[in-house]
Amino acid sequence: MISEFCIRRPVATLLMSFALILGGIFAYKFLPVAALPSAEF
Repeated sequence: MISEFCIRRPVATLLMSFALILGGIFAYKFLPVAALPSAEF
């Protein structure tokens, strides 16, 4: 079902992929500092 949608509507699939990537970048930039602890080796 999802594969059929992606094959029939490649532009929509591309836009959804870009939206997910941009959402991930946006979420990563707003991570609190506690979520990225400093590690010493």
